[in-house]
Amino acid sequence: MNNLLFQSGDKVLFIGDSITDCGRRDAHAPLGHGYVRKITELITAKYPERDIAYVNKGIGGDIVEGLESRWDTDVIDEKPQWLSVKIGINNASRQHGEGVSTEEYLPLWEECYRRILTRAKTELDVSLFMFEIFYIEEDVDMPRPLAVDAYNESIHKLSEEFDARLIPTNAAFDLAVAARPGALWTTQDGVHPNPEGHTLMALEFLRQADW
Repeated sequence: MNNLLFQSGDKVLFIGDSITDCGRRDAHAPLGHGYVRKITELITAKYPERDIAYVNKGIGGDIVEGLESRWDTDVIDEKPQWLSVKIGINNASRQHGEGVSTEEYLPLWEECYRRILTRAKTELDVSLFMFEIFYIEEDVDMPRPLAVDAYNESIHKLSEEFDARLIPTNAAFDLAVAARPGALWTTQDGVHPNPEGHTLMALEFLRQADW
C-alpha cells in the first residue's frame, strides 16, 4: 500500500539538537548518520519513484531558544511542506544544572516552543511532526533527575494544539528497555542514541508518516 504522506515535490525538514544533527555539518553531510538518514534511506528504498527533498537543520547542543533565533533562515526561508521538531533534552539538562524548578522553567520553554510552532503554522503551509524527548536511565551509571515526563506533557499538549503528529519516542524506548534488559540504546549517556536507538526513532517516525 502506498500510504506514505510525502509526495514527489515535497520538502521534509528536520530540526533539533545533536540527536538530529549527527554530523550533518561535517563528515556526515548533509543528513547526518542518525535517525534522519535512516528515515530518508528507508523511504527511498520503498518509494524509489518519489522525488522528495530532505533537509537536516539539527545543531548539537541546541535548545528551543536556539531554534527560535534561527527560525527565519533554517525553517521559514526553506518553505518545507513537512516539518519535524526534536527539541527539549538540552533545556531539561540546563534546568537541572542551574537548579531551577520545573514550575519556574517549563512555562518559559513551552511558550518559546509555542511561538516557533505558531510561526510555522501561520507563515507556512506546513504539517508538523513533534518528537517526545527521552532519557534512558538504564544506560547511565549515575543518572540525573531530569524532568522528562513534565516536558513530554508539554509536548503532548502542543502537539494537540498545533495538530502535529506526535512521535512517542520516550514510550518506545521504555518498551524497548523492558523487552531487552541490559541492552544499550544510547552511547551510555542516556541521551544520544546508538545505531539501534536511531533506528527505533526512525521506525517511530515512519509509523506516524503512514509508511
